[in-house]
Amino acid sequence: MHNSIALIRKDFMLTRKFALLLIPYFVLMLYSNAQAYTVFSLLPALLLLINACTIDMQHNNQKFLATLPVPRQRLIQAKYLTIIPLSLFSLLCTLLMYYAAVTMGKLDEPLRWRELGLITAVIPLLAAFYLPLYYWLGQKGMQFVNFIFMMAIMLCFTTFGSLNKEFPALAQWVQDGKTDSMLLYVIGGLAYLIIIYASCLISTRIYMSKDI
Repeated sequence: MHNSIALIRKDFMLTRKFALLLIPYFVLMLYSNAQAYTVFSLLPALLLLINACTIDMQHNNQKFLATLPVPRQRLIQAKYLTIIPLSLFSLLCTLLMYYAAVTMGKLDEPLRWRELGLITAVIPLLAAFYLPLYYWLGQKGMQFVNFIFMMAIMLCFTTFGSLNKEFPALAQWVQDGKTDSMLLYVIGGLAYLIIIYASCLISTRIYMSKDI
C-alpha cells in the first residue's frame, strides 16, 4: 500500500506544473460557458493523466521503475489508482468553478450533482481504454495515441449534449433521480467495473511481457 501511495504521489509531482495551466482553463470556461460546467470536469483529469504518462515515457521512467523492488503488477495498479485522485481533483475544481459562477451571478440553478457525478465516473472509463494502448505502443506510438484519445474526448463533449434524446431513462434519472427499472443500472454498473478490471489485466499482461 505504501508503494502504491508513493507511485501515485510520483504522478502528481510530474503533473504539478501542468496543473497550474488548469487555472486559466477554468477561468476561461467560467466566463465563456459556465452553464456547461458539468462537462468541463471531464478534461482536466484526462489531460493530467496523459501528461503524467507522456513524461514517464519521455524520461524513460518505466525503465527505472522496473528496477525497483516492486512487482510490475503493483506498478500497473498504482497507475490505475492514480485515476481516482485525478478525478476527484477535477471534480473539486469544477465545484469551485460552479460556486464562483453562482457568486458572480453567472449561474442561478441548483448543482446538477447527478450529471456531474456521471461525467466524473466516465473519466476512469476513458482511461481504461487509454492505458492499455499506452503500454502497448510505447514511446513510438505515444503521439498517435494521445491524438486519437484527445479526439475521443472532444467527441465525448459533443455526445453528452445528445444523451437526453438517445437515453431518455438516463436523462430522467439525471433530472429527478427517478428510474423505471434498477436492473439496467445494475447491469451498467457491472459492465463498468468489468471494463476497468479487464483493462487493468490487459495492461498488466502487456507490461509483464515487455523487455524494458
